[in-house]
Amino acid sequence: MLQLKAYRFQIQPSASQAGALSEWSHALRFLWNWMLAQRRDAYQASEGRVSVGYCEQAGQLVPMKAVFPWLELLPSQALQQTLLDLDQAFARFFEGRSGYPAFKRRGGSCPGLRWPQGVEVNGRCVWLPKLGWVKARFSRRIEGTAKNVTVRFDGLRWHVSIQVEQEVGHPAGHKGPDIGIDLGVAESLALSDGNRFRLPVASKEEERRNGMLARRVSRCQAGSRRHALAKRRLLRFRRTITNRVNDARHKLTTRLAQSHGRVFVEDLALRSLTRSVRGTVEAPGTNVAAKAGLNRALLKQGHAETARQLGCKLGWLGGELLKVPAAFTSQRCPECGHTCAGNRPARDRFQCVACGHAGHADNVAARDILAAGQAVSVGGGSREPAKREPTRSRRFH
Repeated sequence: MLQLKAYRFQIQPSASQAGALSEWSHALRFLWNWMLAQRRDAYQASEGRVSVGYCEQAGQLVPMKAVFPWLELLPSQALQQTLLDLDQAFARFFEGRSGYPAFKRRGGSCPGLRWPQGVEVNGRCVWLPKLGWVKARFSRRIEGTAKNVTVRFDGLRWHVSIQVEQEVGHPAGHKGPDIGIDLGVAESLALSDGNRFRLPVASKEEERRNGMLARRVSRCQAGSRRHALAKRRLLRFRRTITNRVNDARHKLTTRLAQSHGRVFVEDLALRSLTRSVRGTVEAPGTNVAAKAGLNRALLKQGHAETARQLGCKLGWLGGELLKVPAAFTSQRCPECGHTCAGNRPARDRFQCVACGHAGHADNVAARDILAAGQAVSVGGGSREPAKREPTRSRRFH
């Protein structure tokens, strides 16, 4: 079985190479915006009867280089790959998987430079056409046949992602026990076996410092040297918190995927849960500030990313991730099945009013999620089916 896998490493380009990469990124941003505007204008002018595709736009690259000579400096592969990315963005939009493609502003994220061929790796450097050998910090061995290479700037450093194709055997079925997971705010993950985990999210002091650094950026004149330094200082601080959370999440999801064959998580509708209650002028909402704080705390946990990592890692190891409807899982007694709001006298305390069963509310909810998922897997009595998450062989870091 062929499997696609991506390795991501930091690169250390020279001053001239970094300048060229920066100029190429801005040129690709221009190309993206130009072609996006062309598609939009053609569709609107024809009232939906004419749509421009990749082939038509790729044929315009040669005449565009005559009008904009600086496009000649870019690798032709990177120009074509940007048009392919735009075409895929429209495909995802029409499939309902993402929003309408947006214009890329200066100072925001730029399209990555991708080379599908002509790239070499010698263990210390990577060869990029029209750029030459670039130093790279290879932290592990690359296994497989290179398919494409993408270079991207994250605001602080340049990174290269090398996608390879590997020949692997079909993963054997995972023999680990089943487990249910309740996703929360105070406890990031509560397991049906009684364990609870908290991701190291930003503390109140770090949130205060983040706000202070953001205000410093807003006070500087846009485009000035002080503005650039303030933005870099803010980004470096935020990146420290993000790296800490991502490290803990990866270690936790890896351990869960290696220890359990099937993992059941609650299917949270995060968009609905984090909707603002501000209301309108005629009908203003209540407890708006408290709800906004709860929304921020919930989004800070990154539950969608946790579920995505679990699904991918379980797929590699032969396991399976299933999502269970979250309705009433925090109010149902796992012993007698009695369900009512009175079973939750406190946020973290469960006390069944029928049989007296007591425990931590999050762990009880995880037991309910596990029971509901197992009932579906054997064709038993769940009112709503569990959602099987598709596993992917492609891996991105």
